[in-house]
Formats: sequence, structure tokens, C-alpha cells
Amino acid sequence: DQTGAKFNINAVRLKDSGVDVIKGRRYLLVEDVFNDGTVQYSIADAYRISLVAFITSLICFVLAALTGWRGVKAIIGLLISILVIVFLMIPMIVDGWQPIWPTLASTFIISCITVYFVVKRAQYRLPAFLGSFGGVLAGFLLGLLMVYLWQLTGLASDGAALLASTLPGIDMRGILLSAILIGAIGAVLDVGISVTASMAELVDYDPEIPLGRLFLAGINVGSEVLGSMINTLILAYIGSSLPMAVLISSAGVNYIGLMNDPYVAQELAQSLAGTVGLLLTIPVTALFFTLQEAWMRRNY
Repeated sequence: DQTGAKFNINAVRLKDSGVDVIKGRRYLLVEDVFNDGTVQYSIADAYRISLVAFITSLICFVLAALTGWRGVKAIIGLLISILVIVFLMIPMIVDGWQPIWPTLASTFIISCITVYFVVKRAQYRLPAFLGSFGGVLAGFLLGLLMVYLWQLTGLASDGAALLASTLPGIDMRGILLSAILIGAIGAVLDVGISVTASMAELVDYDPEIPLGRLFLAGINVGSEVLGSMINTLILAYIGSSLPMAVLISSAGVNYIGLMNDPYVAQELAQSLAGTVGLLLTIPVTALFFTLQEAWMRRNY
């Protein structure tokens, strides 16, 4: 309501706020009006939306230019997946749904979208989807087991505690399980699609390749991909929890207490669930691919 108005103000800057005011840059200005009519202004944060949009668009353009139509389809699939989470899953959770059901539905949709846009051979999309979604479900079941056996509440992080206080009826354990699902789906899809693509290339090269050899090739390719993907998954979780890890270390490391800490246990549960999901995606994808290839040879 003050758009276009110009006037001089005194802006309060909190000590160690991290917002270094630079001439010529734009910032978010907050106006607080108190009961006695006093008005106080403060600089809340840098205004970075335009730069975020520019750099993100630039990277997407470079990706599309280097990879062609397949890169464009991958970007479209990613955007749709984000929209599913932001406009379907999260609103349903806020509206009172048990978190796991909208998350499972969103995971199903994201898997379908990713496989459709990334797997170029339409006849092999089903094995990629079944293997990936099966791996995600396996990781979820292990996560469910760990959450209840380890008595995790989902309240270990500050954000989770704030959410629980803001929405008192929300199921925080369900939110934790949802985080496990969403955190694993990307890596699991990567492995499932990699195994599918490798096996499809073998079939193209030798349409009469023995089914046993085809299955073994899928397992071997998946095993090599697995090593790097597990590394990626674990390091991603460690990176996201690095501030807490440094904080715990600065207080003096007690390894028994460290492993028993709910925040560490929660991150470990997510890592292990994702790892099991990756592990089982390989044989499940290879098995479904081999069964479909056997069916296609018999009927065509």
C-alpha cells in the first residue's frame, strides 16, 4: 500500500544479522507498527528473486542447448514434479491429510512423469517405473520400521518444532516418513533409469541376447552405479545437517551421545532408507525388464 511513496526513514540493522547493505542493491524492508503508534523499520533480507530467476533460467538454457530435446524434457519433468509437491502434496498435508498418503500419491506421479520424459524407448518405461517405485516403497518400509523402533518423533529440527507448534494436530512422524520418501525418489529414479537404459542398449545391440545374461548385465551395471549414488545420497544428507554436526562437535564429541542424538538418528534413518531403496531398485528393475523382454519375444 506504500508502493511509489518516497520518504526518509531510520532503518534498524541487528548486530551480526548477516545483511550487509550495499549501495545500489535492493532489500526487503519490514514495517512494524506498535500499539502506541510507533513505527519501526528494519531490513529483513536481501531481495534476490530476480537474480535467482536469472541464474536458474541461464543454467536451464545451457542444459537445453547442450542436451537438446531430451534436456528440455528433463527440465519439464522437473518443473512438473516441483509443482506436484508444492501445489498438491503440501496443501493436502496442511489441510489435515495424514502426510504419508499425499506423499505416496505425489511420489507415484513424480515417478510416472520422470520415466515418461526421460526414458526414450516407450516400451521400456514400465520396467523403469516398477523398479524405481518398488525401490522407493522398500526404502519407505525400512524407514517406517526405524522410526518406530528408534522412537523418532520427527521433532529433532527447529523447523519441525516450529511446524508442530504452528499446526498442533499435524503428524510429525508422518512428516518425517514423507521426507524419507521425497529424499529417496530422485536417486532411486536415477538408478532405475540407468539400469533400464543399459539393458535396452544391450537388446538393441543383440536382440537375441540370452535372458539370463541380460539380467546379469542389469545387475552389474546397477552395482557400479550404486556405489556413486549411495555416496551422493549420504553426502547430501551430511551436507544438509552440517551446521548441527559442527555445533555438536564444538561442544565436545561424545560418540555414544552423538549416535543417540535424535537429530543424528533422524538423518541416519533417512540415509539408510534411501540406501536400501537404491539397493533393491537394481534387482527389481532388472527382473521386470527381463520378464517384459521375455514376454515381448514370446508374443512378437
